[in-house]
Amino acid sequence: MDPQKDFTDLEGAYAKNHSITQIQEVKARINILTKRLDKNRFVIIYSNYQKDQFGDGILMCLKSTKGHDIDIAFDDAARLISKIQHSSFSSEEFKTYLKDNRIRTLILCGFLAEYCIRQTAIDALENGYDVKLLKEFIGTGDDVQHRKQAMLYDLENKGATTINGIFDCE
Repeated sequence: MDPQKDFTDLEGAYAKNHSITQIQEVKARINILTKRLDKNRFVIIYSNYQKDQFGDGILMCLKSTKGHDIDIAFDDAARLISKIQHSSFSSEEFKTYLKDNRIRTLILCGFLAEYCIRQTAIDALENGYDVKLLKEFIGTGDDVQHRKQAMLYDLENKGATTINGIFDCE
């Protein structure tokens, strides 16, 4: 989720306010994961935000900008779905994909744990989905790692399961 340069690149908007060493480590792990997974079993969710959507001067993941570009390894067979809010459930295409494919378990990984991963997991749990969080594949700014830990704890208390490695979900 949200593997875009505004979140993952040293020149991205997020890195202007946060050190992103942990995000870059997670990106490297995700790049290994995308090569190993069946292309029909995962979806890349990316953000299509609007100018100032989250406050004046907050410009992230805007179409036609370098920060909007997806910054993980994937091939043409990958399924790409956009969202307009933190939660992937803000995307009708995502909800339709889940329904059409009879998906009941979501295994989440990606960036900005305390926003997009968190809200997608909450919405999934509220809609009766089984949620698994790939702990080592979820990133956020180095200075806000406590938010990631709080998010994991909170979501576990709400019914999500934390997975410590990719081998636990294969």
